[in-house]
Amino acid sequence: MPSKGIETYSFIKLPNYSVRFSVPGGNVVRTEQDNFTSTHLEVESKDISGLANFTGRFEFVVLNGESQVTTQYVDIDSFTGKLEGGTMLASEDQKTILTDDAIISYGFYGAGHGEFGLTNMNQCYVTAVSRTAHRTWMTNIVPPGGEAEQKPFSRFALASPHDGPMSGLATVFSEEVLKDKDEAIIAVLSEHIPAIGWLAEHVSHSMITKLLPNLIYGLAITQKDPISVLLETGARYFEFRPAHLLPIFENEHKKSRPYFQHACIPGVAFEDFLTDIAVFLDNNPAEHVVVHIRWDNIVADCRKPTTEELDHAFDVAISSATKSGLKWGKHECFKESVATLRADGRRLIRIIEADKYDSWTAQAYATIRADSIIKQFEGMNTAGQEATDVTILQCQATSQSIKEVLVHSVLTANRVNSCLTSTKADLDRHTLPWLRDNAMDRLKAERLLVVMNDFLEGATTEVVMDLNKQRFALP
Repeated sequence: MPSKGIETYSFIKLPNYSVRFSVPGGNVVRTEQDNFTSTHLEVESKDISGLANFTGRFEFVVLNGESQVTTQYVDIDSFTGKLEGGTMLASEDQKTILTDDAIISYGFYGAGHGEFGLTNMNQCYVTAVSRTAHRTWMTNIVPPGGEAEQKPFSRFALASPHDGPMSGLATVFSEEVLKDKDEAIIAVLSEHIPAIGWLAEHVSHSMITKLLPNLIYGLAITQKDPISVLLETGARYFEFRPAHLLPIFENEHKKSRPYFQHACIPGVAFEDFLTDIAVFLDNNPAEHVVVHIRWDNIVADCRKPTTEELDHAFDVAISSATKSGLKWGKHECFKESVATLRADGRRLIRIIEADKYDSWTAQAYATIRADSIIKQFEGMNTAGQEATDVTILQCQATSQSIKEVLVHSVLTANRVNSCLTSTKADLDRHTLPWLRDNAMDRLKAERLLVVMNDFLEGATTEVVMDLNKQRFALP
């Protein structure tokens, strides 16, 4: 009988919370005991009433005891697999939900027929963690006045949203900016983005302009939540590649200022990013954030800010903090004690193109499965950390680097079938437990440790919190 499968995942770290996933004819309830596992469901035509009706509802409900906290759904045609309606039809609408006591993150991937190794099953994940514990996890694990506070800042492990400032498209892709410029914009983007260059050889530029937001969402948008929510979730390390817009994007609607750049695709504006961090730190006086300025793969036409301009941007940001005497510091902060930095107010740390010991390689991460990523983790060791400033453990794949996946993603782009979301949940259930159980034994140097992930959620930050409890318990 016609059917469409859904693989479901959950991570829960809140007393009395559970998640119920349901389809016509059945449901599963998942609790904290089911973390880092998956359950399979099917929307089957035999369970859908009506002779000519093939559409059934997949739904999840987050429960606190018997009370419903949130519910989300999609209506799925069991015959074609098409999504007919619902609340999860676009990745950008699947925002983290903040309640008084919970942070609930979720995602849904609408699968095709399993082309080029991609799954043919829809994917849905839900995480539910404590808002209080995550907002102030540094304060809780390294409390002011405690013995742990005397240890160097480099003892911390930090959660990082991969390309965190790509949490939405800058308004350079709005209709008012693209209007009357489609030919010129596509010509410029084709020079810098291979996927668009390939498409431009086969499809009219005006059609590509209409597809452009979907294309960019599918290939470059790695986060769904604004910076303020990522901070609440527990993010404390951000890489930012600041550069001005391509000249073609500058007009009467957009002033020239640095944005986060994914090649030449702009995300969050630099000043807005820093302001969000300053506000968060001002309201949470024992938390810290590291901003790593880098310019990997920035195109030459996007002007980089000077060191003086960077300094000014940080000065302006901390001037908005009025409660806690916030200051920003540089690389030397890593060697100082947490207590010293807190006492001095230097809780925003900026480093510029620091040396990294990074798990990422183009070959290993061009994958749709966790095996090659975990192999990278297994190849890292304490000796490799010694000559660098930061150790980066990346959990997300870059499946768009697989040629066939890239072409398929370009040709079928919509707001809920990004190849980045297709692998998210399944990778996490393998990579995160491995890091929780093995990172401490393999990476023992007194170096800042960063766990990076796409679509940052509570499971990643819970693993980081566990690592910090282990690291700060050491002499």
